[in-house]
Amino acid sequence: MSSHLPTQDFPPTRTLSERAYRLLRDDILAGRLEPGSKLKLQALQKRYGLGISPIREALMMLSNERLAANEGQRGFSVAEVSAEDLADIVKARRHIEGILLKEAIENGDDEWGAAIAAAYYKLARTPLPSDTSDDEAIERFERAHRNFHLAMLSGARSPWLLRIDEQLVAHSERYRRIRLLHVEGVQSSSAYETREEDNVVAEHERLMQAVLDKNLPAALALLDQHIGDTGRLVADYLGYDGKGAPATAKPSSRAPARRPAASSSPDTAPVPARERKPRNRNAASPA
Repeated sequence: MSSHLPTQDFPPTRTLSERAYRLLRDDILAGRLEPGSKLKLQALQKRYGLGISPIREALMMLSNERLAANEGQRGFSVAEVSAEDLADIVKARRHIEGILLKEAIENGDDEWGAAIAAAYYKLARTPLPSDTSDDEAIERFERAHRNFHLAMLSGARSPWLLRIDEQLVAHSERYRRIRLLHVEGVQSSSAYETREEDNVVAEHERLMQAVLDKNLPAALALLDQHIGDTGRLVADYLGYDGKGAPATAKPSSRAPARRPAASSSPDTAPVPARERKPRNRNAASPA
């Protein structure tokens, strides 16, 4: 895995804080920092090559987004995951994105439709990641996928709901990436497929067509199913059947992945994600 040390000089204060925020946020969302692991300032300073002050400011921002937990005198830790939290995220996304999609279809113009078609074109031509060790391939696909959904909802006229949904999507992505890190016996290059005969690109093509046709009932039903399917796959990994009490993530028997030498201090280093293997066809489709 590549080092997170900065490759260029950055001016002090705000820019350094924003850089620390981006680096930490990316590592949390990608599952490279384990849920519940301590985020000790000295370890993060070594990990990213940044000062204590910008890292502390970044942690405060992340705690406001519920990606980090502020434990007062005990410092910060990576936010925990649970099936109950995931169910709430999925419920909120289904509700908010349904409202946003309805507004977008009602208000969207030709420019909006062209943006959706262009985003789908990019998504359809972005290769599916072959395994969980290829961070760059995963991020390329996630970016194309994210941009498709942003384009689809961009016709909505509610900046507040769009901002809220952006955070919900980030949390959903975190759950999916954490699950993929721990799924055993992964072999297929079609890691994002929900079913063998029906891959994620075809799923998004149907959604795009319904949206561009302004077929509101079909578009809402497809979007709701798209979000719900991913939620169920990840919830299964968390040990939640949708009826009983939620459970925390199932433990993995894998040894911790090695970190760069810069974060080698055993008493201060944040806990890294476990070793990753290629995924199988039961891996979650992105939503």
